[in-house]
Amino acid sequence: MKLLDRYIRRHVIQGVVLVLLVLVSVFSFLDFAEELGDTSLGNYDAFDAFIFILMTIPERAFWFVPVSTLLGSLIGLSVLDHGNELAVIRALGVSTRRIGWSVLKATGLLLLVVIVFAQFVGPILGERAWRDRALAIAGEVVLRKESGTSFWFRDGRRFISIRDMVYGRIPTEIEIYEFDDQGRLAIFTEAQDAEPKGNGAWLLKDVIRKRLNGFKIEIERHESLHWEAFLSPEQGAVIELDAEILSPTDLFQYSRDLRARGQSADRYELTLWRKINVPLATLGMVLIAIPFVLGRHDRGGIGRRVLFGSGLGVLFYMVDQVLAQVGLLVEFNPALTATAPAAMLFLVALFMLRRVV
Repeated sequence: MKLLDRYIRRHVIQGVVLVLLVLVSVFSFLDFAEELGDTSLGNYDAFDAFIFILMTIPERAFWFVPVSTLLGSLIGLSVLDHGNELAVIRALGVSTRRIGWSVLKATGLLLLVVIVFAQFVGPILGERAWRDRALAIAGEVVLRKESGTSFWFRDGRRFISIRDMVYGRIPTEIEIYEFDDQGRLAIFTEAQDAEPKGNGAWLLKDVIRKRLNGFKIEIERHESLHWEAFLSPEQGAVIELDAEILSPTDLFQYSRDLRARGQSADRYELTLWRKINVPLATLGMVLIAIPFVLGRHDRGGIGRRVLFGSGLGVLFYMVDQVLAQVGLLVEFNPALTATAPAAMLFLVALFMLRRVV
C-alpha cells in the first residue's frame, strides 16, 4: 500500500503544483502590470516592481491553494482514470475509500507545507517586500532605514526615529527631536509606542518630554499624549503593513490587543479566520474531487472535469469575497463570516463522498 500511496501522491502533487504555478504566474504578471503604474512615484522603478512581485509570490500563492488543490487533484486522478490505472487498482481489490485515503494523505503533506509558509515564509518575505516598496515610493521622505524595522523620518525641523514595529503596524521606542530656528535642539520627546487615532493623529504612550532652554532642562511625564500629524500619509505607508501580510499568530495577538483597548478588530479577525479556513477549504476541495473522478463511470475526459473544477473554484472565490465584505459592513461575527464558505464546501463534499464510498 505504501507503493500505492507514493504513486497517487506523485500524480496529485504534480497536478497541484502545475495548476498553482499557472495561477501564480498569470496573477503575478497582472500584478506586475499594475505595479508598473507606480514606477513614476519616488525612486520606485520597474526593477523594484519586479522584485516586489517576486517576493510576494508566497503570500499570493497561499490564497490559490484551495482552487489549485481541487484542479490539481482532478487532473492527477483523471490522468490515472484516463489510462485505466484506477480500474486496474480497483481490480486488484483496492477500494475507492482506500484510494481516497491516499489522496487525502498527499493533501495533508501539501497542507503542512502551506501552514509553514503561511506562518513563517510568506510574512517575512511579504513584510520586506512591502517595506522596500513603500521606502522607494516615499523617496526623500525617509532619511534612513536601519537594520530590521528601524526608520528615521524628517518633518520640517523635526526628526523622528522609530526603532521597531509590532505586528507590522504599531511603532515602538519612538524618539522625536525638535529643533529651533537656530538649529538647536529645543524639545526631545520619547514614547514607548503610539496608537493611531485617525486623520493623521496619534496617541503617544508612556511619554517623557524634555524641553531644553539653555542649560536648563524641563522634564514632563505623560501617560499618554495626543500628537497631530505624527507621520504624513507617505511616511505612514512606510511603516504600516497590510493586514494580509501578517502571520496568523500576529493577527491573533494584534486583534486581541485592539479588543483590549476597546477598538474594532473585525478587519484583522476576518483576515485571521480566512487564513485559518484555507486548510479547511483545501480539504473540502479534495473531498469533492475524489467522488467526481472515482464516482463517474463515463469517459467525459479531463477537460470536462477541469471545467467543473474551475467553475467551482470561481464560485467559491466569489462567495468568499462577497461574504467577507458584507460581514464587515454589517459588523457580523468575523469567525462565522470567514468560516461559512469553507464549511458549506466541506458539507457538500461529505454529501458527495457518501454516495461513492
